[in-house]
Amino acid sequence: MQFVQQHAFNIAAALLVGWMLWRRLIAPRLSGVKTISASEYLQQMRDQAHTLVDVRQPGEWQSGHAKAAVHIPLGEVAGRMHEIPQDKPVVVICASGNRSAMAATRLAKAGFSSVYNFSGGMGSWQSAGLPVQSGD
Repeated sequence: MQFVQQHAFNIAAALLVGWMLWRRLIAPRLSGVKTISASEYLQQMRDQAHTLVDVRQPGEWQSGHAKAAVHIPLGEVAGRMHEIPQDKPVVVICASGNRSAMAATRLAKAGFSSVYNFSGGMGSWQSAGLPVQSGD
């Protein structure tokens, strides 16, 4: 018990890091979610029918989003899955890749068979020169 008291902060930090690793890296892979980078997206998805889902908050969406994206904030994914076609690949994007990993995992668990998490989020999207529009 004394050890726990003396190292409570370190234990809490280790648990937090473990949980973050689980949510971002391990859980998506176990669910069948694939990671896709901007360059892979350009190569694989350019000529393939797919659905791009942006799970950021409305203010983030307004500041700039992919032109072809469908906006479904992370908190609404479970209730709006019916808006996402299941007959083509789904690419999920957010600001950095964390929220999109969670949403992609949810979609895969719900039966979507081809789900990708866009790594690096909108920063990578914009750096790759992919089209962005503001507003909407």
